[in-house]
Amino acid sequence: MEINVFVVDDEERQRHSIVRHIAWERYRMRVTGEWEAAEEALEGAKQMPPDLLITDIRLLGTDGLELSARMRRMNPRMRIIMVTGYEEFQYAKTALDIGVDAFLVKPIIFEELNAILERVYQEEQSNLLRSHETMRMREQIDVCKPIAQEQLMQELIHGLIVGEEAVRARADALDMLKGTGTRLVLTIVFQSDRSPSLPTAEQARLEGSGIEEAAEAACGSLLETKMTSQRGNIVLILQGRMGVDFEAETERCVRRLCAALVNMNDGNARIGVGPPVAKLSQLGDSFRLAQKAVNQGLLGGGERVYSWKMLREQGVGAEKSLEELTADFFAVLGAGDGQNSLSLLGEILNGFAGNRRKQGAELRSLCMHLISGAYRSASEIGDANRQFGSEQKLWEQLLECREEPELLQETVHMISSLSLFIAERKKSHAQIVVQKALAYMDGHYKDNLSLRSVAESVYLSPNYLGALFRAELGVSFTDQLIRIRIQKAKELLQHPELKLYEVAESVGYQNIGYFTGLFKRVTGLSPKEFRDFQGDSDR
Repeated sequence: MEINVFVVDDEERQRHSIVRHIAWERYRMRVTGEWEAAEEALEGAKQMPPDLLITDIRLLGTDGLELSARMRRMNPRMRIIMVTGYEEFQYAKTALDIGVDAFLVKPIIFEELNAILERVYQEEQSNLLRSHETMRMREQIDVCKPIAQEQLMQELIHGLIVGEEAVRARADALDMLKGTGTRLVLTIVFQSDRSPSLPTAEQARLEGSGIEEAAEAACGSLLETKMTSQRGNIVLILQGRMGVDFEAETERCVRRLCAALVNMNDGNARIGVGPPVAKLSQLGDSFRLAQKAVNQGLLGGGERVYSWKMLREQGVGAEKSLEELTADFFAVLGAGDGQNSLSLLGEILNGFAGNRRKQGAELRSLCMHLISGAYRSASEIGDANRQFGSEQKLWEQLLECREEPELLQETVHMISSLSLFIAERKKSHAQIVVQKALAYMDGHYKDNLSLRSVAESVYLSPNYLGALFRAELGVSFTDQLIRIRIQKAKELLQHPELKLYEVAESVGYQNIGYFTGLFKRVTGLSPKEFRDFQGDSDR
């Protein structure tokens, strides 16, 4: 890159001497303007502002200081060498104020000028190199930014970033999720009854390609961002606007999305709606409940939309103890279910970190316990030592974390890596397994079913299937069996020729008293009251 030079001096001999006695090409410079007066130089600068100005401090009309200041407005990066026969302080002070690079006192000693030009050349080359490095860094950041944004969203929906401040800091750094309004999660889940030879996530991505565009159009300005979950389901983050009824807007958005799915003739997609939340750190809760709601719907309901309100009405999703969550986590992780294991990890860490009585050494102990269990699960199916080093090495890395945020972040990083390692080797598809188990229960609800017998039907251990039920559906195996049997009983009670004890026996209960109490606990009515109510409704 060539440096354009203006030489301005009202003494012709000195001006010519400067132009002719310097080997400008040595410094990659070229004199593009040689002027006697400041006004002429300013006119010339309108065509091409110089990169370096060499000017006498005393000129005809406007002086060199004023000329320098005005040219700096044309090119803020312009370098200035001031030539003067005066050494008064006020001139030097004014020159320093406008950023003069060097002074030359008349008569000019060209060795000094060459030294100044060499310094200017080296500095410009360094600046150019830094500029190129900065540009390369920006290009690299632009390439990596989408990956970092995707990673943030994955951790956010699984609740793996603890604390609002930590979430906000990462979001701000990636220029994401700027607003402060209420948000909620919609998830579009694809049933896995097509293309059985395809993995669930891959199949979902194939089916979801056109639905993403439909979702963007349906949600309009409510849609803040979207992503794809580990299973290939579409996750939409909606944000409320000031002065707008967010719930009503969300309902309209969901209706438009349903209409789009109908128009696309896609009967394989279901929509889950999570609750609105006020904080970014709560988006994991909204996602988890949206996912559980739609999973409940996949039991056989014909609706398109399943809201978190269903879970609340059915009493699903009650808080579990740390011991229950941890047991579920190890069972699901060991089976290779990456998405549910990360969601459970988020629940564990958020619950523990939010408890002021359980901090410090207890939190560190919990993190080490989780890492140890995850490492052992990985070791059972592959050479974890080659991939991650020894278990002791992982402990040492945790012990080096002094602050709680660092400890939590390192734990999430380790377990995410271990979870991916296990999932890649097991290729487990939890939704398919749960649906098969539910289909078996639906066909054998009259029998003396147990968790073990159902687990054997889908070739899983009872512990893992039980954990999957809690993770996928938000209920235990026992509660799910009760729900299926009570639903069947409701259908049978609509046949008046059947005695109540016959209905009870038909759904697997030999004790009519136990059946009656259970039915009333679930529905709020006794079997007889339910039958009478249905009869009145028919009339």
